[in-house]
Amino acid sequence: MSFRTYKLKEIADYLDGEVIGDEKIKIRFIFPLDQANKNHLSFFYNKNFLNQLKSTKASAVILTKEFSDNCNTNCIVVENAHLAYAKATKLFKKEINKTGIHPSAIIADKSLIDPSAYVGPCSVIESNVRIGENVIIFGGAFLAEGTVVGENSIIYSNVSLYEETLIGENCIIHANSSIGSDGLGFAINGSEWEKIEHLGNVRLENDIEIGAGCTIDKSSSGETLIKSGVKIDNQVHIAHNCEIGESSIIGASTAIAGSTTIGARCKIGGGCGIVDNIVIGDDVMITPMSFVTKSLKSKGTYSGGPILMEHANWLKNAANVRRNAKK
Repeated sequence: MSFRTYKLKEIADYLDGEVIGDEKIKIRFIFPLDQANKNHLSFFYNKNFLNQLKSTKASAVILTKEFSDNCNTNCIVVENAHLAYAKATKLFKKEINKTGIHPSAIIADKSLIDPSAYVGPCSVIESNVRIGENVIIFGGAFLAEGTVVGENSIIYSNVSLYEETLIGENCIIHANSSIGSDGLGFAINGSEWEKIEHLGNVRLENDIEIGAGCTIDKSSSGETLIKSGVKIDNQVHIAHNCEIGESSIIGASTAIAGSTTIGARCKIGGGCGIVDNIVIGDDVMITPMSFVTKSLKSKGTYSGGPILMEHANWLKNAANVRRNAKK
């Protein structure tokens, strides 16, 4: 796989950084400190890797001023090394240049697909599906009737979009995710369950990324809403009628039960469980493996999930924690 080569000064200018060392050295790719070699760029933003910074064989390292004396090679000094690293990766990403419709794709109405879009092999596009400019749909995807995919969005292999699912602009949905399936909606009828038909849909606004193997249920009525800028890791479940606020991020394997509202700029760690019908306010951070059972209206960092023990002892400890919290 070949990529463009950059002079270190070019990368520094792109990052609004300052070069310490040889500005003309050529950079071919990015690698971690312990894997980098000649013509590689690396990055440092965690003090735990200070020894790797001192011994790296990279041709250059992105870092902040306070650590430049610990770097024994060329470096690009920036204000925020993590953010600069994120921006630098874009220089080396291989562009996806695909257009046209694969002959094995099954499409009900090609006139609703923008000519600049790409539809991969064995994909199925049902009637009244609108696909915008520069959309890329990889092989094996299924887009049900009435689905809309906004411009510059990418749908990876084997994604299923149920009826009336609305995907905004610049979204990415990774492989095997399912968006718009029925939620767990049933009413008890004697000893049996009566299904609640889900009549709503799922709507994703713009600049959203959904990881691989995620499930987002459509609403029983109205819509399940994911607002702009949200980033969701792999294997996350979002139940019916939930709302996720702008620029929030959710770690892998978290499950959010129905009709829960999460505010803007929230950070939810991996493996969390969030019960139904609660509200989490803006700027809340929930640490990994926490179990959220009540609304959190004040911004801050919250943790939960005690250690494993016999249930009777767990109940006693939980009671003690509640009593102490009220003091």
